Amino acid sequence: MNTRVLIVDDRPTNLRIYAQFVTLMGEKYSAVTYADPVEALDWLRENKADLMVVDYRMPQMNGAEFIRKVRMMLGANEIPAIVITAHQDRECRLAALDAGATDFLQSPVSHVEFCSRALSLLTQSNKAVSLRRRASEIGRKHAASDSTKSTEGTSGKSMLEQIIDTIPIMINATDRSGKCLFTNAYQSALFDKDPDEMVGTDFADNFDPTLAANTRRRDALVLKSSLAIPHYEEKITSDGVDLIFHCNKSPLLNHKGETIGVLTTAVDITARKFAEEHRTHLALHDMLTGLPNRVLLAENVKSTIENCKKANSEAALLLLDLDRFKIINDTRGHHSGDALLREVAERISKVIGPEDFAARIGGDEFAVILSKFENIDSINSRCTKILKAINEPYAISGVGQIISASIGVSLIPSDGDEYEEVLRMADLAMYDAKANGRNCHRFFSEDMNEIAQADAALENELRDAFNDHQFALEYQPIVDAKTLEYVGLEALIRWDHPRRGRLLPIQFIRVADESGLMDILGNWVIGEVCREIKSYADQGIDLPRVAINVSPRQFQNQNICDELLANIEANGIDPSKITIEITEELLIDNNEEVRATLQRIRSHGVGISIDDFGTGYSSLQYLRDLPANCLKIDRTFISRIEHSAADRAIIGTIAHLAHSLDMRVVAEGVENDAQLDLLRVSGCDEIQGFKIARPQRAEDLGKLFHGRKDDPPSRAAEG
Repeated sequence: MNTRVLIVDDRPTNLRIYAQFVTLMGEKYSAVTYADPVEALDWLRENKADLMVVDYRMPQMNGAEFIRKVRMMLGANEIPAIVITAHQDRECRLAALDAGATDFLQSPVSHVEFCSRALSLLTQSNKAVSLRRRASEIGRKHAASDSTKSTEGTSGKSMLEQIIDTIPIMINATDRSGKCLFTNAYQSALFDKDPDEMVGTDFADNFDPTLAANTRRRDALVLKSSLAIPHYEEKITSDGVDLIFHCNKSPLLNHKGETIGVLTTAVDITARKFAEEHRTHLALHDMLTGLPNRVLLAENVKSTIENCKKANSEAALLLLDLDRFKIINDTRGHHSGDALLREVAERISKVIGPEDFAARIGGDEFAVILSKFENIDSINSRCTKILKAINEPYAISGVGQIISASIGVSLIPSDGDEYEEVLRMADLAMYDAKANGRNCHRFFSEDMNEIAQADAALENELRDAFNDHQFALEYQPIVDAKTLEYVGLEALIRWDHPRRGRLLPIQFIRVADESGLMDILGNWVIGEVCREIKSYADQGIDLPRVAINVSPRQFQNQNICDELLANIEANGIDPSKITIEITEELLIDNNEEVRATLQRIRSHGVGISIDDFGTGYSSLQYLRDLPANCLKIDRTFISRIEHSAADRAIIGTIAHLAHSLDMRVVAEGVENDAQLDLLRVSGCDEIQGFKIARPQRAEDLGKLFHGRKDDPPSRAAEG
């Protein structure tokens, strides 16, 4: 007999793929495909499907609506239905369950999972159909037997027996010794017997040993107490298929009210239990990876804490965050990012122990509970094993991909005996791993907690600083390497702290960046620089171009181009007066959107400088593709130029490369005459550092630049 699988999906490619999957299930299976759900409903009114596979998101009607309409059709209520959903469609899945969905598949669907799920549901459905058909046949046989016994038609009693025989509820009665007094057709069909065959036999013998023992125990309780045992569940396996029944046992009474046996009823709730399990799974598991989610992690950490206290033992919580995952989403799309996350989850699950617990707690963040370990070295080894597994190359959509992770470790219960506390400690350790170069693991230490508390206090003070106007700018001059003529300035933010005095960026920028305050701070710097240029221009003083540092986070989180151009226009200044300095970190995070923004900025005449070049991130491709017109060599190379031939060679190579790309080269951190002379020979165009001038307050720039062409800074100028 041919088994038909109805496939409904508005995308022709998916229809073709799923139809091919059906052919893989075997010769007796065939696919009926419709791109239009309305047409599929029309087909179902005249034809029968054994299984439905329905995409959730369709323009005509969604998958839940389609299934609800099918369930309203006569004879279509029992057709199992698989809904295909996207990874984050939690509400969609719940809606589909309410409509009568049986199971779910997550796109993209593998042929292995498709065939496995489909065959399992068909087996279960066929078993239920077989039971109903067998029960109906037995019922008809009994009805025919009754009709031959009465020439006047069916009596009230025999009619009741027919009803009891044919309803899809298992009903049986046993005497005090467990012998079957009566069973209806639906019950006997489960065991592939006629009701008459079962009468007089030990009813519990039809079950497996465990279920038989439970049945006899419950019967004994009813017989002893003459009280019912309502609302319990039993699993019965029939022909390899597990069925779940909601059961009730009650005393069977004679006309004197004496308990002479036990009456048992059981309703098949397999489909309902399946839906309930799906709901529970959705609530406790991540839909993308299938791993437990944050809710289940919290439960497991709490139980681990309690177990460790009772057993006087230790466990470890590992918090994993993928390094630079945003690049993959931005450059290759969320589809590739999701595929990578699923692969990472699978690798983590494979390398942890059978007693360990893994969860995805959001975004690119995972957690692992190590329940048992011998010592700290054992944790180190297992962290290394996890990192090694994650480091292995990935093939996402046929394209190779490499990624790493940073791991923070907190010990249970020594680092904390509350879930939130343990998680926070692991989080602090994870950020320490990020700060130490990524692709490594770090254990929580109390120093981290002290730093975190200090950062929290500093963050609050930063927020107050904005309101109290505590920030100021200083400007460090930049000169032509040959003439020492002033050609530029770099704007440097300072914080006039009410208690700690004037603070340098190194003392607060990290906290501002991590707390999300960089956008506000960066906008202020842009606005203030533009206002200073205009203010001096109004006084007849023409300041040279001013470089403004822009952090990667500031660049990515706001429309930096619009902010910059709006301030330039509002102050009526020449765009060439402004250069934005971006770091190599932004280069490694480069994507089409970033490149387009930089192109737009450059097209308006604003300069673009790559700051701190040579620290290890950049590639020649980034330099080739980005519209930068200036390159700043990191001060690390400058500090060693007097004593390192290798560093001199590197600086010369960088200068040559930059010039070939039509870029100026600026050497920063120049502190003495020897460095200045060597940098001139190496091909650097401009010089910045204490040798030239220290950062100047904004109000002092007028004096500094008055008549600058006639009075260049002396070689003997002190930093």
